[in-house]
Amino acid sequence: MIKKVLKKIKGFIKVILPSKVVEDNYYKKLFVKNDKWNKAIPNNDELRRWESIEAFIKEIGFSQESLILDLGCGRGWLSNLLSKYGDVIGIDPVKVVVNYARELFPHIKFLKGTTKNILPNYSEKFDLIVSSEVFEHIEDSKKEAFVKDIFNLLKPNGTVIITTPRKEVFNEWAKVTGIKQPVEDWISEQQIEDMFKKNGGKNPKLKRIPVQFNEQTVIEIYQVWLFKKDEK
Repeated sequence: MIKKVLKKIKGFIKVILPSKVVEDNYYKKLFVKNDKWNKAIPNNDELRRWESIEAFIKEIGFSQESLILDLGCGRGWLSNLLSKYGDVIGIDPVKVVVNYARELFPHIKFLKGTTKNILPNYSEKFDLIVSSEVFEHIEDSKKEAFVKDIFNLLKPNGTVIITTPRKEVFNEWAKVTGIKQPVEDWISEQQIEDMFKKNGGKNPKLKRIPVQFNEQTVIEIYQVWLFKKDEK
């Protein structure tokens, strides 16, 4: 019996660990080594997303006493910009990327982990959660649990803002750029709205961000959503 259990554990490790190593190495190269994506300031693509995020933040209004979570913070550029609207915590599952964020922005608190790791200490603590370009890298089977965690971390009537590519244009995007990241499970606007409403979201607001890839191709690639947490 013990041998069978050990055999299953070894098989599990063989399947899981290589994919985790590949994913961590990918994000190390992207956010630490790649000159386009490793700077303290946002690149043009990130800046356009920030403009939409900030427009939502200004519309809602937050005080400097607000507690903000940058969920899937990467190298921390967004955490830094969010810090003018409150006290920010950035969290990311890739250790080397978190360490790099700490080097770039030593005044901000960065944690290695996921929503599951911080729920025990931060249940209903955050006024605002922002998660930019994370949702599409979560496997479809785990998306709903991720959304539930977000609302469990938010205070009653708290706000969540997410940005993610639109599944409606996935095929068009793939033709232009190719698929590069380890997990690319894009989600449609209707799926986002339905999932967030089902798990505690209300008063949805949506912005789209077009990106010009070349002279002939402009794609409304990003969906930027705001939801309030239902107080019920």
